Amino acid sequence: MSEQATEFHADTEVSRFTKAGALLVAWLACYTIASVAQSQFVLQNLAELGVVINGNQWLEHTILDWWGLLPKFGGAIFLSLTLALFISGRLGRWLKLRRNWLHSVGGALAMLLMLAIMHPLLNVTLIAGTRSFAGLCWQAIAGAVGGELYRILRQDLARWIIQRPKQNALL
Repeated sequence: MSEQATEFHADTEVSRFTKAGALLVAWLACYTIASVAQSQFVLQNLAELGVVINGNQWLEHTILDWWGLLPKFGGAIFLSLTLALFISGRLGRWLKLRRNWLHSVGGALAMLLMLAIMHPLLNVTLIAGTRSFAGLCWQAIAGAVGGELYRILRQDLARWIIQRPKQNALL
């Protein structure tokens, strides 16, 4: 007896609410990684200069930096990530990619481009943790994680939610 494989396809478009929710979660993850990385690089540089920082101060400064950077740095990340994910989504659709790996690349490039644009516009490096190559790498990693999380939530999870009722109907 041969088994017949059943394949499920999501024929409906993912709702705007799912896309917006995926974007907000991706932005929050991206911003949190970028902010925490920035704080750790700054605190490490201070420690190398001889400033004594205990564990409670590390945690306190990390939380205060997360909150303090939220309006400007968080807003800049949201705008650049939104634009990058829109462009990578359109490009992935144009290239007919089944899994859009371009979201991760777009997120990383968005972070690097945003930081590169901030310097000449304001004539200052606003994010002190990006003055080193390692700091820039962590900002790019934050963007890549945000892009990949958006892909997972937007594509894979949405397909699973849409396909699940169809699978249960066959049981």
